[in-house]
Formats: sequence, C-alpha cells, structure tokens
Amino acid sequence: MTSSAMSPEKILRSLTRRHLTDGRLPKGALKEASRRRDEMLPLFLIAIEKYLSASAKVRAESPTPVMLIFFVLGEWGDKRAYRPIARLIRCPQFTDRVEFEAAFDEIGHRVIAAVFDGDPEPLFDAVRDPKAHRIARYNILVNAIAMLAYQEKIDREVVANFLVDIYEQLDDYPIVWLGWASLAAHLGLSELRPLVLQAIAAERFDGYEIDEFDADLKRAIARPDTEYINEDFSPFEGAYEELKAHLP
Repeated sequence: MTSSAMSPEKILRSLTRRHLTDGRLPKGALKEASRRRDEMLPLFLIAIEKYLSASAKVRAESPTPVMLIFFVLGEWGDKRAYRPIARLIRCPQFTDRVEFEAAFDEIGHRVIAAVFDGDPEPLFDAVRDPKAHRIARYNILVNAIAMLAYQEKIDREVVANFLVDIYEQLDDYPIVWLGWASLAAHLGLSELRPLVLQAIAAERFDGYEIDEFDADLKRAIARPDTEYINEDFSPFEGAYEELKAHLP
C-alpha cells in the first residue's frame, strides 16, 4: 500500500511510538497527514484529548501518536489546535517524555507560536501550574511567551502585568524563577527590577544575580527590535524537516 492510499487509522498507527526516536521518522505518514489535513485534524485533536484523559501511568508508558501530532499541528498552524496544545504542555508525562524533552526545548515554542490564537491566558495558566514540569514552564516563559511578545502577538504590557501578578503565585523551583526574571529582562521590562531584587533577597534563584538581569535588560533596551532575530524565533516549517534537523 502506498502512502497516498493510507487510511486515517494507518496514519495514526504510523505516528504512534513509545519514544520520539523509535525507528526512522514516518515521512510518508507525516506527508500524507498534511495532504489530508481537513480529515486528520479532528482525529488529531481527539487523540490529544484521549491522551490527556488517560492516567499518568498510561500517559508516561504507553505508545502514543501525540508527540508527532504536536509537530504536525505546528506545521499546519491551525488556531483550533492552540488550546489542546496549551493543555498538553502542562502535562509532565508529555513534556518530560524520553527524547521528546530536548525537541520540545529546542523547537516547541515555535509550534506554540504557529498555533497561537491571540489569547495568552492558556500559556499563563501553564506557567502558573505547579503540576506542569518545571523545565517546560521555564521554556514557556523564555521561549514561547518571549517569541510571541517579540512578534507583537502579545503586548509587552500584558506580559509585564502577568509577571507582576504571578510573583506571589510561583512555587520554589529556581528554574521557573530564572525564566520569570529572564523574560522580564529580555523584553526590556525595567519596571520589574525591584521585584527581581526582592526575589533575589528571598533566595528564589540558584546563583542568579542582579548583574545578570541588568546586563540582559540593558541589551534589550538598547536593541529592542533585534535582540531575538535568530533562527530560534523563525516560523515553524514542515514537521518532517524540522524533526529531521533536530533529532540525532
């Protein structure tokens, strides 16, 4: 059977794996899914809901198509995928899955930016969520929210207000606090400096000093339109091509 004759069920089976690097990337299934986007999108969203409704043990141990679905949805850029994805990235069994974590760290924010529907609250909720993995929360702050603010899809004042609001809500993970302070600095939010000093005095960080914040803040203010012009904030391309480039 050629890839053009794949049934939706076969596409889903071809995308299903225990680890992201189980065997070769299913290029045929990835390309066929994109050719049949209208048909596959509802099935992909159902697969995400099924994954999220499973027990933590099943989510962590069972083979699933959602890892590859995540990247296909980034390729499609369909806004209907944003809220399911925002719930998915709060799931530690997803973001911390063996071999998926590195890919999420490197290119996950570009998937999120591709499907973003204009409402930052689902991302803010993910940062607030103490059950979400701390590294994922860090990456949502310094990569996803930063990229959307740089692209002017989220107003920087909205981000500043959010960072102030969550000051009393964050737990004690230093990596999350580092993301909080780094996002403020990288967006040139000098009004957050007193809170950063307060957080340092409260020993929220692991070795982070005000000199680091000030250096990043100075660069961001001096070059507000060029600080993040690099490939990390580029539009997400085809799922197969992106994964091929980033997987070992």
